[in-house]
Amino acid sequence: MEIEFKVEDTDVMAALGRLMKAAQDMTPAMRDIAGILAFASEQAFEHQVDPTTGDPWPDLSDLTKQRRAENGHWPGQILQVTGALARDIQTDYGADFAVAGTNKVYAPTQYRGASKGQYGRTKTGGPIPWGDIPARPFLGAGDEDKDEILDVLRRHFEAAVNGV
Repeated sequence: MEIEFKVEDTDVMAALGRLMKAAQDMTPAMRDIAGILAFASEQAFEHQVDPTTGDPWPDLSDLTKQRRAENGHWPGQILQVTGALARDIQTDYGADFAVAGTNKVYAPTQYRGASKGQYGRTKTGGPIPWGDIPARPFLGAGDEDKDEILDVLRRHFEAAVNGV
């Protein structure tokens, strides 16, 4: 035996239609989510931590500290001699995506780390990089960011259902 149930209520059908439309174009929610991702990165630079775990970044090597001091850049925050990387975090979003990132050529090395000589040698035979660079992730979302993202999505769909 088959049981069939039809919803013919105009209010329910209208809410379902709005919900479907809201799911097809998530641009308003994605704009907010991109902002959350950018803020997580901003906080990572400020607090010198991995935004996904909250773990502190590895400290600077003694040699890097010495070089910074010799060049007038000490004390200073990790990954922020000039602040260019932290300032260059950009967002993009659309109907179905939200991202935060940077196109700085050195960003992947700072994010993932690199071992001494991983990129080859200079003309004079020196290693590139000249020493090991530990990974210092500065992009991503932690648990609080994920909760905030879920709240954005919840509000987006609740507004659609409620016709707001």
